[in-house]
Amino acid sequence: MNTEPKKRFFRRLNLVTIIAVYFLILVGGIVRSTGSGMGCPDWPKCFGAYTPPTHVSELPENYREIYAEKRIEKNQRLARVLEGLGLDELAREVVAGEKVQKEQEFNFTKTWIEYLNRLTGVLIGIFIICCVVSALTFFKSDPRVFYLSFGALVLVVFQGWTGSLVVSTNLLPGLITFHMVLAIALIALLIYTRFYIGKSKIVGLVSYKPAKVRRLLLFCMILFFAQVLLGTQVREAVDLIADTLGEANRWDWIENLGIVFYIHRSYSIILLLLHAFLIYRLTKSIENFSTSKYLVWSLLFLVVLEILTGVVLSYFALPYFIQPVHLLLAIVIFGVQYFLYLIISEKSVDLTE
Repeated sequence: MNTEPKKRFFRRLNLVTIIAVYFLILVGGIVRSTGSGMGCPDWPKCFGAYTPPTHVSELPENYREIYAEKRIEKNQRLARVLEGLGLDELAREVVAGEKVQKEQEFNFTKTWIEYLNRLTGVLIGIFIICCVVSALTFFKSDPRVFYLSFGALVLVVFQGWTGSLVVSTNLLPGLITFHMVLAIALIALLIYTRFYIGKSKIVGLVSYKPAKVRRLLLFCMILFFAQVLLGTQVREAVDLIADTLGEANRWDWIENLGIVFYIHRSYSIILLLLHAFLIYRLTKSIENFSTSKYLVWSLLFLVVLEILTGVVLSYFALPYFIQPVHLLLAIVIFGVQYFLYLIISEKSVDLTE
């Protein structure tokens, strides 16, 4: 039985899902940069409804106390689990932390930005369910695609649950970073699935010391992932500074961020030089490999663009519209790195031996 049409449909669906996840990361960045994370104080509903209100008059007068109480009840259950795991300090922070106790007022713009973020998450869940169903149509000939797709479904459900904890703990630092790591893991799993089902169609070879190129690319991936994590720490520091200094002193935020910001900024120069060397090695190594050549030059362009957006953030008081772009570029770079690594690992032949 010819399963190629079914696999072709799956590849298209997988690509749409990957694009949707990247869009979700962009929307999540907008949520973060505009401070809309608590635009909906409950989860999965928003102010107790599947469609959020458009005006504060649609809410009860004591809505802040109502949703604060609901969050505290959920946090107490989470704290008991954390205590059972021996994480007593984190359990106390989840229940009694100053940030956790704070309840925001209704804001139409922030509520609907967060609502769009949640709708995008639901859409991704639907796409992944469709991928699982599509993979079932050729399960007998290639069951691994089904298992990979099902793994992505489990991961997106877990990420949704983690998102509910982010809301209930009022954007607790550390938990947001973990939420981002899950998004990166989902991207990696979807990219691997795409590579796996289409690798037979990839032609060409890496002919010059491919093992060294792979190790260099892996090293760049690890360092870049660390830079993304540093960036989330900087973003958490920005939130704290913003609460302390206020919007009126926005131009003073950068100089009060501390050592994490300066490490993040200086580290980008090292990454640029390392990626320039990586590009040199890749262009020297790749022959008859149009897909990889396209990805290599895209990688260089994306790294430069990522650093330029970082410069704009640093010298122009963290413009709202640049922050989500900076985040999106970082995750796209990681995706390109990972796909390149998979291709080179699968199709390398060292002709120098």
